[in-house]
Amino acid sequence: MYFFIAAFLCIFAMHDACSFVRRFVRSFVGSPPPTDASLARARVMAPNPPPDPFVLRGHATDVQCVSFDARFGARALETGDADGVVITWDTRTRREISRARAHAPTAGAIAMRDIVVRDVSDDDDSASTSRAVRVTQGKDGSLKFWRRGDGDGGTREAASTSEIPTRAMRTDVNGFCRVASDGGDLLAFAMDSRGTIAVRRASSGTLACAAPPAGSDSDANDPRVGVAMCAAFVRSEHVFVGYEDGTVILWWLNLETGVAELAWRRRTHGETTLCVDVDAEGVGAVTGGADGVLVRYVINIDAREPSKATVDVVRTHGPYSSVTSASSRQPGASACAIRGDGKIVACGCWDGKIRVFEYKVKSRGRLLAVLKYHDATVTDVLFAPDGSFLASAARDGAVALWNVFPPSKT
Repeated sequence: MYFFIAAFLCIFAMHDACSFVRRFVRSFVGSPPPTDASLARARVMAPNPPPDPFVLRGHATDVQCVSFDARFGARALETGDADGVVITWDTRTRREISRARAHAPTAGAIAMRDIVVRDVSDDDDSASTSRAVRVTQGKDGSLKFWRRGDGDGGTREAASTSEIPTRAMRTDVNGFCRVASDGGDLLAFAMDSRGTIAVRRASSGTLACAAPPAGSDSDANDPRVGVAMCAAFVRSEHVFVGYEDGTVILWWLNLETGVAELAWRRRTHGETTLCVDVDAEGVGAVTGGADGVLVRYVINIDAREPSKATVDVVRTHGPYSSVTSASSRQPGASACAIRGDGKIVACGCWDGKIRVFEYKVKSRGRLLAVLKYHDATVTDVLFAPDGSFLASAARDGAVALWNVFPPSKT
């Protein structure tokens, strides 16, 4: 018995002595280098904090929309506010280049789109020229078309060239449904308070197609969806539209008949659908709503029968109990944007935070970062054309540039 006790004490003393020797050696030579596995565990357990943004301040009121000048890509950022003022910024120097009043203070500037319009000669159909045009929108239902210069010489020289308003267009609805562009000649926007979507040609202003109001006042099984709140093109042949009651509809644009056909419909939000974005490939989309939920979709369109399509809901993010506004105390996702490479999606919320998620279908859709700077509702988010940074605008009058998860250059 005493023999076993003595043996145990000897082993314990040897172990304690070895530990002392290890601590003594480390005090002189340091700890051994970490292994790859230990580094990976550390990254998972303690992720890097989100970066601090660079903030642009020049607006005297709510900033409502952001856009990039197509002539210069990520170098020239444009922001519009509730007074109708549009400011152009040089993102390299982070300085204001120019400012102009695009709309009256009663209308504000709620959206801006850069498009390329082709002008066809009346004498020769094969002869055509292209010109850069900026479209601005006010909440009073007005659309203005501004002809840009050629942009030679850099952003400062381009800004000094005055933009000429060439045409104006009005709709029959006052609201916040932002005009959508296919990047070319087609523009889609809410036409009236019944839910009609008009698709017009930017080159001529003529009506190319219209999506009629969905639902019926007399059929309880097919209720009215209300006014259109947001819209985005899918490969220039379809429009993805979110409505007042939380319904989302995919319309096929039948340009031969001029009447859009309903390809898919579903009520995916418990409250109003507030924002929508479609990825660059036209195979997926996201919508955000007043219910605080961001919904991820996969779009499958039959190339032989474009009027037939299937749209699957892959996953939903939220709602987040902290995403509330001071007035309604309800959650809300007010802006969304998918990066050009289709890897991440950003969602701006009523609490002033921007949540960044994985976007790819095969990913788990993880929440990657929560960007905190704005102290009021985020009104717009947009990735730079090269994906190098994210721009956000909010009702606190600030514009923030976030260097978050930049794409690899390989």
